[in-house]
Amino acid sequence: MEWTRRRVVGTTAAVAAIAGCLGEDGSGSDNPDSSDGANASAESDGGSDGADESNETTERNASAALEEVDLEDHTGKEEVTITVDPEGGGFEPAAFEIDPETLLVWQWKGSSTEPYPIDIPERCIWDQEVDEETVEDRSSGDEFDRLFTVPGAYRYGSRDADGEEFTGGFRVVKSGENDDE
Repeated sequence: MEWTRRRVVGTTAAVAAIAGCLGEDGSGSDNPDSSDGANASAESDGGSDGADESNETTERNASAALEEVDLEDHTGKEEVTITVDPEGGGFEPAAFEIDPETLLVWQWKGSSTEPYPIDIPERCIWDQEVDEETVEDRSSGDEFDRLFTVPGAYRYGSRDADGEEFTGGFRVVKSGENDDE
């Protein structure tokens, strides 16, 4: 899979949306993580000729998408900042790994929606069941943060002013589970 700037940005967006899985409010389901992958951009036409349905499924699947990209290692950090720049390619970093209890902070450099979940672990509740239709708009200078405690793969998205989706992804790993080991 070739990484375009949009795909990288999209992956980062997916990651941000998933960051809504807070442990601080005590909410969450009892199911183990079920998410998969987080790097493909949903910017495709959706109906373009020759589009493979399994490719679209992979793009929406957190674990599968994360398997296809090199994840930046942000384990060992208490906080990770994600730049949201829809006109500059999306999220930076687009795909990464963190430890549980890491605070993710999204900082806007342009206008888009808040991140929303695409594929997240079942035990994770994303900010009161927010989805791509109910998220608020954000503009340059805004910040949004989430604390993630549930291990697993996360894929999230955001929409720019023109309604184009970009995605990002990340993995919350238990100690000693870093993919680079």
